[in-house]
Amino acid sequence: MDSIIKRLEKEVLVLSGAMGTMMAKMGADLGGCIGQWIVEHPDVYRDLVREYFRVGCDIVSGGTFNLNRITLAKFGLTEKAGELNRGMIRILKSVQPVGKYVAGSMGPMGRMLKPLGDVDPREAFEAFSEQARSLADGGAEIVIVLTMYDLEEAVIALRAVKKASSLPVFVSLAFNRGAQGYRTMMGVSPDAAARRLEAEGADIIGANCGSVTLKQMTEVIRLMKAHCRRPLMAKPNAGSPQVVEGKEQYAASPEEFAEHVEDWVKAGARIVSACCGSGPPHLNEIVKRVKKLRA
Repeated sequence: MDSIIKRLEKEVLVLSGAMGTMMAKMGADLGGCIGQWIVEHPDVYRDLVREYFRVGCDIVSGGTFNLNRITLAKFGLTEKAGELNRGMIRILKSVQPVGKYVAGSMGPMGRMLKPLGDVDPREAFEAFSEQARSLADGGAEIVIVLTMYDLEEAVIALRAVKKASSLPVFVSLAFNRGAQGYRTMMGVSPDAAARRLEAEGADIIGANCGSVTLKQMTEVIRLMKAHCRRPLMAKPNAGSPQVVEGKEQYAASPEEFAEHVEDWVKAGARIVSACCGSGPPHLNEIVKRVKKLRA
């Protein structure tokens, strides 16, 4: 199978959509350990992965987002970090079609680095290294570090993956629109993030989640494109969540979501996807738009 980096020189690829919010619809507790729930309900997870592949996603990312030992500590599952990560990826591999990619996801620790928080950077590096090794051992072909708010934490995770494996690494931050423009929760702009992540060796750089709208994602990608030469990824939420009958619902329909795909690609995105609130129907429409762009 061709290197994903080489493929991105020639074509736009589609990454799978939400995992956590989809699992929540099927009974998982978003405040709990999604990975442990998946282990207990593997058929539900396998069916969702299979559906993402069926609608045409080129890459499917697994439910390993919060499976580092620091995050798992609050669930009493620290020592299961390796087992859970390997297990999630092996389930993905069991339904992986020829020519498609399986990715492991790595999210933030949920605790801040010193001096603002209580996590020593060396502890964070070791936790991310362990997770990266486990993802590689399970058979992941890509690691995606995503929904990062702290650029320093993102860089630590990137360095850890690079040290622990030879896999391509995507790194994506979550941005919000404020008085000073687009910034992460820690005040980092898209252009500053792109420059730093390129210098640190990220293979693909992107933006996901956060509160940016589908239209605003075009501006974020354009800012990144102006300051780095790496392939870029656009993965916004399916609109803003609203609570209806006690449950979060996202406003953007699959068709509305897909209307913005061409704009993201023109702005510089080489990987397009959808984050919270999305599902296979959203990705189905995204795939249709990407196929038109490839034609």
